[in-house]
Amino acid sequence: MELVSIWSLTKEDLPLLLAWSQVKEIWKYLPTSRRDEQPTWEEHLKWFETRQNRVDWLITYLKRPVGVVHIDGINGECPEIGLYIGEITLWGRGIGYLVLDLAMGQAVTRLGIKKLCAVIHPDNIRSIRLFTRLGFKKAGGARYGQDLYECSLDRPQEAVPEY
Repeated sequence: MELVSIWSLTKEDLPLLLAWSQVKEIWKYLPTSRRDEQPTWEEHLKWFETRQNRVDWLITYLKRPVGVVHIDGINGECPEIGLYIGEITLWGRGIGYLVLDLAMGQAVTRLGIKKLCAVIHPDNIRSIRLFTRLGFKKAGGARYGQDLYECSLDRPQEAVPEY
């Protein structure tokens, strides 16, 4: 049985994503200028319908939806990867590591990406540990007081993990 997997995000997943975005422990670390305001359903739907140049995947753990991983700016010099586990009762179980590793493999094999960036809040120690464990290095500051991390994806295509 697959422990974790990622599936293309669909419109049917949006209510769950909106609910997760209301969780303060998640929202406070998102790289956005609106950390004090939760998005409305209309804003959330508009975001989904107007996304371009990115991929969004629903994370499943034991076949249950538990979070989201995305790569934005896939045609740019350093596409940005981000994720969160929306089911906070599952934090600390290694799901983020498995998913980030899986998404990085997809970035190489399916999208042809050679380098990824991550924007991480400096107080988000869990995310910093996660991303640095997978080869990301701090590269400076980013928007809204966040830090920028970068990772070169030079692993062979055959090395895509399967969990």
